[in-house]
Amino acid sequence: MSFRFVTRSTFLRPQVVSRSIRSFPSRSYSNASSPSQSSIRTTGILSVGVLASAYALYAYETSQSSDSTVGKSLNEVYGSKFDINIRGSRGVQSYEFIRKSEEEVETLLKEHESGMKTVGRRGNPVVRWDTNWVGSNEPCEDRFASNIIPRNSDQPGKDLMLFSIIDGHAGDATSKLLEKTLHPVLSVALAGLQAGYLPSEKVAGCKSWSEKLNPVTWMYSKVGASWNSDNVIRTIQHAYTELDDHICQSPIKLLSTLNKPSNPSEYPTPRQTLVALAQPAASGACAITTFVDAENEDLYVALAGDCRAVAGWQSPDGSWRCDSLTEDQMGENPKEVERMQKEHPASERDTVIKGGRVQGGLQPTRAFGDAVYKWTTAQGNAIADAFREESDKPRAIRPWNFTPPYVTARPEVTYRKLKNDKGDKLKFVIMATDGLWDRLTSEESVLLMASYLSHPTHSDIQKTELPRLYPLNPPIEERPYPVQELPQPTDSSWAYEGDTNAATHLIRNSLAGANKKNRAELLSLNGKVSRWMRDDVTCTVIFFDDADKTS
Repeated sequence: MSFRFVTRSTFLRPQVVSRSIRSFPSRSYSNASSPSQSSIRTTGILSVGVLASAYALYAYETSQSSDSTVGKSLNEVYGSKFDINIRGSRGVQSYEFIRKSEEEVETLLKEHESGMKTVGRRGNPVVRWDTNWVGSNEPCEDRFASNIIPRNSDQPGKDLMLFSIIDGHAGDATSKLLEKTLHPVLSVALAGLQAGYLPSEKVAGCKSWSEKLNPVTWMYSKVGASWNSDNVIRTIQHAYTELDDHICQSPIKLLSTLNKPSNPSEYPTPRQTLVALAQPAASGACAITTFVDAENEDLYVALAGDCRAVAGWQSPDGSWRCDSLTEDQMGENPKEVERMQKEHPASERDTVIKGGRVQGGLQPTRAFGDAVYKWTTAQGNAIADAFREESDKPRAIRPWNFTPPYVTARPEVTYRKLKNDKGDKLKFVIMATDGLWDRLTSEESVLLMASYLSHPTHSDIQKTELPRLYPLNPPIEERPYPVQELPQPTDSSWAYEGDTNAATHLIRNSLAGANKKNRAELLSLNGKVSRWMRDDVTCTVIFFDDADKTS
């Protein structure tokens, strides 16, 4: 099985962002450690790859400056000043910004578009995919990756395909690493399954990876193990958790090097190496991966965190169905609260989840990195001391860290066949970070994409009208958390402005829909106000069609 990159997995630059008529509090995470620009750290992050192969319910008001926009045309409004008034625990603070022009807004919306417009591989049901991102953090902490993996088969086009969205927090070190390593690790694991290697239930560390990379091991392993959905799910889960084990445990294994006699001429020093390698462990990242097995007509979606994937299915009568493929894994989800309480002693029942967050700090309950929730107190303090010795700010060890780990990278994996016996056709899968889902419901995203397929350029459509134009059938399965209104229309409209990139269409509508003035204001904010008002957003839309139609 060969591995071929076909799209960009880009390093994301910071951008300015957002406010909207319909405002949602951004999901905040633990405080980030201070970023470093040293080459040692960059080398350390890459080394981990080799080893692996505040928001406090702010209320806000807006007002215009003395140059009132009343009576002015939209073009006159652009370039004028506007104020954002943030009401927090210390009272109201006012921030002034310059509203960007329509041309500047369009540049921000479209400058990071990517994807593949025509896959062109007969037998592959994926015919196209679109990706885009708009940042809020500085730098943006999101990453993504998309890859075709040609399969060893007599029939060309029976590919494996991997699409991932990575939502970093407390810095971008973890997401930067996963951008480069998650798909190679999954590819190696799936190649091992195809060769007959079955993953163990227990994450075994570096030794198991060296065995997995050794063809001799495959030769003498469980040859004859079948490629089936259960084994594929186990393989994906094992790859996620084992990669995270390397990220979080590699710095711990280097602690012993700090006790060796120092050599004044040594560069980098053992402590510098440890701190560099600890960066992806100190930060964190949620991740979601869609895996398409063209040969077996299978779809898998793995999630660790609070990203989300939804599928749009079209029935023979033309109606649509929203299929929520994931369930947000966060401290507000009763299922995750119950799971975590069962995994820890009864004495920690009130502290494993506190105020809807892991130990009162982290909102997602599953993530790569976030090692302060996985290390023991002694390990965390030793790593923190090393950071301070290098004049770097560590993330503080958690206060009730009695029986770690409290956060896991083990994903839940959803399995679907690409065809069903009702004749429904899978038309698209939408994957996005929570920055999109803070502002759109799952059902709204499916309606927006269904209507986009009919007319990407169209006059604005009232939000109350769209469900009537594109009826949604009831879901086949119970709707996963969070169950939201179906959908959430207000006295406003959706925009159809001819976007050639479907992800841009969704991001555009998440930024105040068809209200261009508010969209401009959302994209004119910067600094901490931007992050208070909305999150980084990254979105990939994968389009499907009958495999025999692909040429």
